Amino acid sequence: MSLFGAVRFVTKSTPAVGRHANNILMASNITPLTTSIRSKHSATQVKRLFKNNPARLRILKKQEGAAPTADTSSSSAIPERVYPQIFQPTFLSNGWSAPPPPEVQIPDYPFRITRTAGKPNNAVGFLPVYRDVRVHGTKRTTLIRNVQGDIPAFLSELCAVLNLTTGKKGILTSASTGKHGGGEAGRGVNSENPIRIRTGGAIEVNGDRAREVKKWLAGLGF
Repeated sequence: MSLFGAVRFVTKSTPAVGRHANNILMASNITPLTTSIRSKHSATQVKRLFKNNPARLRILKKQEGAAPTADTSSSSAIPERVYPQIFQPTFLSNGWSAPPPPEVQIPDYPFRITRTAGKPNNAVGFLPVYRDVRVHGTKRTTLIRNVQGDIPAFLSELCAVLNLTTGKKGILTSASTGKHGGGEAGRGVNSENPIRIRTGGAIEVNGDRAREVKKWLAGLGF
C-alpha cells in the first residue's frame, strides 16, 4: 500500500492516528492537492459582456439620468469659418474652373492646394478633388489631395464649410486604433466619424461633397 493510501486509511481510523498522519505529511514536505475553480468568462469578457452591455447602460441611463459615455462635447461642435470667399468661380461641365485674375488679392493662408499639373501648353490644371465610389456603389466619399501647410487649420475650415464635426473619435488617421486594436482609419469614414487622413496624405470626407469642396477652394483663390 502506498503512503497516501496508508494516510487515508489511518485518518479515517482515529483522531490520534490522523494527527500522526498529518505530522508525516508535514515532515515529508508533501503539499496537499487543491482544486481551483476557473471562471467561465475572463476579466475582459466580463467587462465586455456585462459592464458595457447595452441593457445595463440603458438601466444606468434611467437611474442616473445620463448615459455613462465619454465626454464628446469638444468634438461635437462645428468650428466657425475663418477665411471668407474672395472670388466667384465659374465651373465648366468637366469640373474645371479658372483661377482668379491677377487683380484679385489672395490672402496668405496657412494651407495651400496645388492644382494638377502636366497639362498641354502649361495649361491650368484641375482642383485635386475627386469622388470615390466603393462597396458596389453604396459607399461614396470625397477625396482631397495635394494639401500642404497647416493641415489642422485646413480641416477646421473644411468642417466649417461642410457643416461637419470632427467626429466622436476626432480626425481618423492610420495611427487611430479601434477598441479591438488595429487601424481605426482603415475602417473608413461614416456619419459618426466623417473625416480621416488616409495613408499618403489624402483627406477623405464621408459622402459626395466634391462640388461643395471645389466651390469652396476655388472661392479662396486656389
